[in-house]
Amino acid sequence: MESVVQALRGWTPRDRQTAAAVEYLAYEPELFEVVSSHHAGIDGTQQFILAFDRLTIGGPPGLHRAVAFHVDLGPLDHTCRVRQHRAPAFAWAGHWLVGQGADPRAVADYLPVPADPYNFGPHDQVEGLLFGTDYGFARPAAGPTRLIEERIRRSGDRYRILRDGPAFDACSNGEREGNYVLLHDRSARAVGRRFVIQLETIRLTTATYSITEGGFPTLRQARDWLTRIDRTTGTAPALPATDPVTGLAPPQVSAPVRPVREPHLPPTATARRGR
Repeated sequence: MESVVQALRGWTPRDRQTAAAVEYLAYEPELFEVVSSHHAGIDGTQQFILAFDRLTIGGPPGLHRAVAFHVDLGPLDHTCRVRQHRAPAFAWAGHWLVGQGADPRAVADYLPVPADPYNFGPHDQVEGLLFGTDYGFARPAAGPTRLIEERIRRSGDRYRILRDGPAFDACSNGEREGNYVLLHDRSARAVGRRFVIQLETIRLTTATYSITEGGFPTLRQARDWLTRIDRTTGTAPALPATDPVTGLAPPQVSAPVRPVREPHLPPTATARRGR
């Protein structure tokens, strides 16, 4: 975030919230690892930044490690406005940025993971992640995860986050960490499956994360599913499937209609005489 701090020097904060944000960033800009960043507006006066909070490294699972920043410059009066938002996942931080006017495609253009994220030097680099909390050094796995993230970013006011938190700790098996988000789906097409759980699993060896998702008819059923996660082994029961693109339950496929076989009837008396 050093480049952001440099760009804001000489600009007057528009309000107290901005002044506090600028002071905090200037104090230790290296605390935030930039994941994606792009400019917009006339002459690039707006900047949208998706970042990872390094202070969460080593902390407990379930922390809001994804942080979004919206920087708005006012050239006429040489003022600036900075807003930030913490979220349980990169996709949800991106959702907030899109709500501020960011380009969804640019938000999804994640920067490559640093070659030496832990600054160990060329002779002590590690493969993958040391801890599940090193979320900022992971990237989405290919396939459904990217489709679900894209839907989240563009979902507008469709979803309401009811709860989020840890599902299981990487320390339980040394390989994975899981975090969940419980949602209320307000789409008119989600009748019967309005309560959605998104389970994000971070895999240490591959430095990737994947999102699986399922819809439930009632809030109690969704909460019951959460209680059945085995936190000691990091395993969870299967989620009721949803379509990665729409987030809706797949249509029920009815069984094929089989033709009814006519019962065998004995020949009539007239038929027997005609033989």
